[in-house]
Amino acid sequence: MSKFKVDVNWIERHGGNLIIQAENEKEAIELLKSDQNRLLEIMIDKYANETFDYVGEIIVNRCSDEMDDSSIDVVIKNGEINKE
Repeated sequence: MSKFKVDVNWIERHGGNLIIQAENEKEAIELLKSDQNRLLEIMIDKYANETFDYVGEIIVNRCSDEMDDSSIDVVIKNGEINKE
């Protein structure tokens, strides 16, 4: 029986959430949508999974005001997306 090698490509879908701290929510969402490469880097780092291929829809969920600062994943300030 002969042996042969094939290359196979696939897309894996993952989901998760990030806690965002920003001065202006609307501007922050626009920045996240426009700089998806930076957002993808942060997602890969947080979830330690380099199989992320692209960023899908960004959905805003409200957080309680009592949320501990240690749960913040991303800080958006002065037009920059930064890991906390």
